[in-house]
Amino acid sequence: MSATKRIEHIDVWRFFAVILVIQEHFLLFSGIDRYIADIETYSLQIERFGEMGVLIFFSISGFVICNGLNSEKNTTGKICLSAFCARRFFRIVPPMWLYLLTLFILNSANLLKISGEQLLTSAAFLCNLPLTKGCSWYAGHTWSLAYEEQFYLLFPLLFIWAWRGNRNGRIFSSIALLTSIAMILLYSGNTFWSEYCTYFLFLLMGCFSALLPFHWMKRLRNLSLLEWSAATILLMGLLTFLPTKQDAVFKILLYPLLVQLIVFGTPTHFPKMKTLFHHPKLSYLGRISYSVYLWQELATAYYTGVQWWQTLIYLGIVFGFSSLSFTYFEQPCLRFGTSLSHKLKARAI
Repeated sequence: MSATKRIEHIDVWRFFAVILVIQEHFLLFSGIDRYIADIETYSLQIERFGEMGVLIFFSISGFVICNGLNSEKNTTGKICLSAFCARRFFRIVPPMWLYLLTLFILNSANLLKISGEQLLTSAAFLCNLPLTKGCSWYAGHTWSLAYEEQFYLLFPLLFIWAWRGNRNGRIFSSIALLTSIAMILLYSGNTFWSEYCTYFLFLLMGCFSALLPFHWMKRLRNLSLLEWSAATILLMGLLTFLPTKQDAVFKILLYPLLVQLIVFGTPTHFPKMKTLFHHPKLSYLGRISYSVYLWQELATAYYTGVQWWQTLIYLGIVFGFSSLSFTYFEQPCLRFGTSLSHKLKARAI
């Protein structure tokens, strides 16, 4: 197996990640707290697991883009960054703008409330910044996409710098520098910018995992079930029991490493794990997870008089719609992006 070969179980992790996000929104914001006593007692833990779903997405995203670029470099001897940007644009932007267009229509019909300024802030990938009016509930979850797009703006500079020398060493140095900055900002009381750097850490760590030497990747892919389980239990325990201040420190220093071990070291060489993580239906749900992530925000919003079981029905509709969107909208956009990417590569050559 080559070091750059696609890891098949990543799609299932995408599905698990979006489920972590949905459980947070469903338990805390859909009104089910009216029926489950003391759920607010566990709100901190619920929020942490929801955020972990996003952090898993970040790690996978960093891995996938660096894995693809590394493969391109090994195959052709060069990288076309304009082609990379075209692929990422048509992967992320059209589905999000379709969702925002729907919000605009629903707002115009007085079915929900979101201002034009909030829509534009989300469309411009700025929802992660502390702007006065924010992005409302309905577009607020695009904060995670803002981090990804901002990473893509900076990534070409890192890529050019890293690939001109010892790429693993330089990316590791970038991770160490970003970790140090995040810790300094945290202890100086600048929580927002500390978190800003921390989220980039997960993207960079995913990138670093994709560039591991073959024997390191082989060792990661062959973790024992005991090693993998220990890392998983440790992460879950920390998310559940750590006080807030210590959690912020561990999110910088340890969580990125644990996520790499758990996600990319999933021991699918064990038959039962392979059955789960190579399950075709779960893999498919992972492939449509981006649309699910976008549209679940409509389903899990707090609506007066809506029962918890109705929210579950709305979520079922979201999964059905996401399947249609993936087939008839996202995949054509992806094919167009790939075609444009090929043309840009040919022009560069």
